[in-house]
Formats: sequence, C-alpha cells, structure tokens
Amino acid sequence: MSLLQQLGAVMLGVGLVLVALLIILIIVLLWGKRTGAAGGLILDDVLPPKQEKPEVSIEPAELIGKRGVAVTYLRPAGTALLDDQRVDVVSEATFVPEGAHVVVTAVEGKRVIVRQVSEATDAT
Repeated sequence: MSLLQQLGAVMLGVGLVLVALLIILIIVLLWGKRTGAAGGLILDDVLPPKQEKPEVSIEPAELIGKRGVAVTYLRPAGTALLDDQRVDVVSEATFVPEGAHVVVTAVEGKRVIVRQVSEATDAT
C-alpha cells in the first residue's frame, strides 16, 4: 500500500468518526430536550414572565427630608423603605448597612440620594 492510499484510508476513518459523533450528538440533544435532561444545554423557547417593579406613587419633590430604613445594603445603590414604599436609592458615597435609618437629602431626576442617620434623631 502506498503512502497516498494510507493517507486516504486514514482520512476516510476520521470522516466516518466525525459523522458518527455528529449523529450521536443530534440524538443526545433530541433525547435530552424531550426528557429534560439537557436543560442547561438548550434554551427554552418561552421566556419566564417579567416581574414588574412596583410603581412609586411619591413625587420626587415630596421625598426630600423623608426618613426610612435601608431594605438592602447601600453600596452605594440599593433599596430603602420610605412611607411603606420600596424606592431605589443611592447613598452619599458611603456604605450603609441593611436596616440602617436613612434620610433623603436630594433628588436628581429619578436618582434619590440618601444619608444614614442615627435612630436617636427625631423623625419628621
């Protein structure tokens, strides 16, 4: 057998192996989709329903001076509870722990800026 014939036989073998692997991959993916075993490999056709953010009924001008509690850590952005409503807020460039009392110092567009205050400070 010449070198060219040996090379042809090797290439034929590699080609057959690639075709067999492709067929096996297709079978596994179809079986996995049907049984749910390939959940991490195949994207769902339908997206889960989008959770909408609750609408805030407080006007930005009314927020200045309001006191509340940080619902999440503010690093510097997070969520605070102001007048029983969750509001996305930004602290004044400081870390504010969860549960700390805050006061709104400014509103710039939709950006609500808060500062941590002590519990002993009288609420307005």
